[in-house]
Amino acid sequence: MRAPASTYRLQLTAERGFDHVRRLVPYLDALGVEAVYLAPIFTARAGSEHGYDVVDVGAVSPALGGDAGLLALSAALRERGMGLVVDFVPNHMAACL
Repeated sequence: MRAPASTYRLQLTAERGFDHVRRLVPYLDALGVEAVYLAPIFTARAGSEHGYDVVDVGAVSPALGGDAGLLALSAALRERGMGLVVDFVPNHMAACL
């Protein structure tokens, strides 16, 4: 695994999920971005605006495009030799119970 020299961070929402990011891949590649850095991809509380109020760390968020959307994005990045960095911060990723 190589460390990317440049990343581009994207905050995911239901309106800007994996498919939206996948469509940006050619543009990001043209900018010289080596890896896309995504904010939480796990299933968060309904209506979450930031994704850090995770309710299931074992499931990719259906609101963002689910497993299929993540796999399609990963494939699009791989085709261009780009990487994917996923934000996972367990000490503050939970819904308040």
